[in-house]
Amino acid sequence: MSKEITITLPDGSQKQAPVGVSGLEIATMIGAGLAKAAIAYSVNGEQRDLSDTVNKDADIAIYTIDSDEGLEIMRHTVAAQVLARAIKNLYPKAKLAIGPTIENGFYYDFLSDERVSIDDLPKIEKEMEKIVASKSDITKTIHPKKEAIKNFKDLNEDYKVKIIEDSEQEDDFQLYNQGDSDFIDLCRGPHLPSLDKVGAFKLTKIAGAYWKGDSNNEMLSRIYGTAWKNEKDLKKYLTPV
Repeated sequence: MSKEITITLPDGSQKQAPVGVSGLEIATMIGAGLAKAAIAYSVNGEQRDLSDTVNKDADIAIYTIDSDEGLEIMRHTVAAQVLARAIKNLYPKAKLAIGPTIENGFYYDFLSDERVSIDDLPKIEKEMEKIVASKSDITKTIHPKKEAIKNFKDLNEDYKVKIIEDSEQEDDFQLYNQGDSDFIDLCRGPHLPSLDKVGAFKLTKIAGAYWKGDSNNEMLSRIYGTAWKNEKDLKKYLTPV
């Protein structure tokens, strides 16, 4: 087996790299500026975390927050890592469900025994800002199904357990951690490599949503938000001319 692989970049240029090279290492090979700005990358069109490795010849694209893909990845991180952790910090008994991106933003669904209303959004935003200010690294670990289920059973995160149990996947469940906090989340990723790459965000509204969109299931709280690469873009979105 060759000890080197060929990396083909979007402009058609090629580089030789060792087998098992990570996304961050590829970005560094291209240039120090790109490595500093990189937040994720793609391998043959599949989005991956910068820590993920490449073991065979591949087409590679590095994402920064200036790209549409990078902006969406940042929004996903704000939902699944920042908003979700803020909810757990403020409402420790809350059970986390899902937090996808939507056009221009994101939402997160959760069940809380405490009533959460629109009046609570500023408090949640402040907690999110505190979390981002920690600039914690976001790290990923891979787990088999039984182990992933145990992780979330130990945390009483019933919805995460259901998601894993209902999945046809048997291995490679991705769990993301932040720095030395005990917060973990289940996610397909990719995520920002660290919270210092989070842009500007604003929580916009709260609504009810049935688990899995089924009215036979329990009603969850859903917090919506928007996120942009900087304050200027956020203000432009919030106050269109």
